[in-house]
Formats: sequence, C-alpha cells, structure tokens
Amino acid sequence: MPDPDELLAVARSLADDSATAPSDAALRRAVSTIYYALFHVVLRAAALRFVGADSKDSAAYALLYRSFEHTHLRTMFVALDVPTLNNKLAGLLRRSSVSPEVRAFASIFVEAQEKRHLADYHPSVRFTPSDVQNLLVAAAYSLYDLYMIEEEERTDILALLMVKVRS
Repeated sequence: MPDPDELLAVARSLADDSATAPSDAALRRAVSTIYYALFHVVLRAAALRFVGADSKDSAAYALLYRSFEHTHLRTMFVALDVPTLNNKLAGLLRRSSVSPEVRAFASIFVEAQEKRHLADYHPSVRFTPSDVQNLLVAAAYSLYDLYMIEEEERTDILALLMVKVRS
C-alpha cells in the first residue's frame, strides 16, 4: 500500500531545485505524485477505520481500499468545501456544516486533483519549482488535517466518500 508520506517525499525529491533546475517531466510527475499522496491517505484512513489495522492483508481491506473513485471523491469534496452544506448532505451527515479541517482537506484535494490533470494531460501547461513546493506544503499540512478531524465526523466523511448515496 502506498505510504502518503513517502509519496510526498518522492514528490519533494522530484521538485528539488538545489543542484540543477528540475525538468518539466520531473515537475509534472511531482504534481501527480502529490495528488496520489492525498488520494491514498483517504483510502488508508477509510480502510483502517472500517476494516482495521490488524486486517491489512485481508480481502476486505483490499476491497474497501479499491472501492474509491476519483470522480466521486472530487464531487464530494467540492460539496463539502462550503460554509453550509446543501440539504441532501446536511441530512446525510446530520449536520449543517463540516469542520474547518474537513474544508481545508477538501480544498487542497480538489486543487491537487485539478493540477494533476493539468500535469498529466495538458502539454502546454508548465509548472515551476515554486508551484510544486507550494502544493507540497499545502498537501503536507492537509494530510494532518485529515487526522485532526474529530473521529465521529471523520468516520461520517469517509463513509460518504466511499459510497454513492441514493437520492
């Protein structure tokens, strides 16, 4: 299972401009890797919460880990990054708003996903080392934001991210 902290370390080394300027390919790969660090921290948090650390080698852990969809995560994080939840989400989560930590994580996740799409699919887009460093710092803080969310709220958010709810 990919370790989000290791993924950020890889991104950091790809974007390191201390000796020579990193190549366009290295900066693009760094941006993509930053997004995947955030993606995997969500998957890991959910698998640990719903299956448990003692079951990392189980089929249930692997099934849950693989159940997440990038598009659904984006949709839900966009919907969560608001001062007041829409009626549907408010009813599902039994609260009218989410914590600042949820909103902070949601915001950085969406930004990183958008930048990953640019890095991976748009040949004319260029990233600078400082662009990547700024995203790295924001992503590193947001990894910890996820774990600073109160346990009951984090459980509710992870469940929401994992399933597509009916209208």
